[in-house]
Amino acid sequence: SGGGSTDDDNGGDATNEHGSDDESPNKPQLPHTDTGTTVFVRNIPFTVTEGELRTLFRAFGPLRYVRITVDPETERSRGTGFVCFWNEQDADKVIEQSDILRSENQPQPTKNPFLLPSILTPDPSAGAARQLVLHGRTLDVVRAVTRDVAAKLKEDGEKTREKADKRNLYLLREGVILPNTPAAETIPRVELEKRTNSFNARRALLHSNPSLYVSKTRLSIRQLPLFVTERVLKRLAMHSVREFRAEVKKELRAGLSPEELVEPAEADDHDARKEDDAHPMKRKSKPERPTSVKQAKIVRQTNRIDPVTGKGKSRGYGFVEMHKHADALRVLRWVNNNPDVGSLFDKWWKEELIDLMMKEKANESPEEARIKRIENEMEASSKPPKSTLIVEFSIENVQVVQRRVAQQE
Repeated sequence: SGGGSTDDDNGGDATNEHGSDDESPNKPQLPHTDTGTTVFVRNIPFTVTEGELRTLFRAFGPLRYVRITVDPETERSRGTGFVCFWNEQDADKVIEQSDILRSENQPQPTKNPFLLPSILTPDPSAGAARQLVLHGRTLDVVRAVTRDVAAKLKEDGEKTREKADKRNLYLLREGVILPNTPAAETIPRVELEKRTNSFNARRALLHSNPSLYVSKTRLSIRQLPLFVTERVLKRLAMHSVREFRAEVKKELRAGLSPEELVEPAEADDHDARKEDDAHPMKRKSKPERPTSVKQAKIVRQTNRIDPVTGKGKSRGYGFVEMHKHADALRVLRWVNNNPDVGSLFDKWWKEELIDLMMKEKANESPEEARIKRIENEMEASSKPPKSTLIVEFSIENVQVVQRRVAQQE
């Protein structure tokens, strides 16, 4: 950009306005931003004009252009800008000058914070500062980068912050369906508002209580059909991990990123992963085929019993905990808002009813009334689910988890 904003410093003989087309190849070519000739300037006073900025930097060498970045909504300066030199050596000089100034004004430990030297209010008489001061503020200059590099730096910065985030707050964004997105077009408006409100409420809850964190392996699953059991929920988790891998292999969906595939060297500081180790005898007494699922739980009522299963009636939501964070991501991304889950639930529930029937008939004194209830449930026609599942990483209380582990130990 700025092809028509070439500064007058180029010299009168740099271009030949009256020359023929044959002479155009002799016209100097504008350098690209990735050649090192462009610098990015911070801390520009909002009242500074591009002309003032040009006058200041012209002292370092001929300029191609000067641009102050402007907020498109307010049309006011953002306090940053770009200066492009014709020669990379001139850009090097101003960056070196800024580096010297930055090091000289580095705050030193002191008891009185008001006595700290500030890069924003330097002594105008200081030799290092004099060349980079505008309206009493010292400009900070660094090498400009291309948009692609800037985007990569931003992405790397976000990943670094995520790694330093001990509460895993970045996982709040997983599974959220935002308005004006392709996924939002597939669900009713009421459903979209429900998911948006959930995201806002969860974010506010985490902000209000520092003891809360987002688990990396435990998922909260809502809007479950009331007939879904722990067994069916566990089957869904295992099935979704397999389907996710298969769809990635067929290039039907994007796989996990390298960062998402890396598992922590140690167990998460918050998650109660010591449960298995706390009861080694209990684990050995009930051997099971190892799966990717650590636990599946349906939240049930305590005062109402389901006549078919004999357990408390489901409240319509539950939790799935995976052994690995990567598998938890696979479950969430495959199950969340997936309309195909309803038919799977029906199929697996019918299979579980057959097992319940066989188990009841195998008893020494089978209960005929229960057998009849199971038969009626098997013959009942399937009802399509009213809405798709809402899957989110579960919010946990670190103090509650620690007490739970202490009690188990």
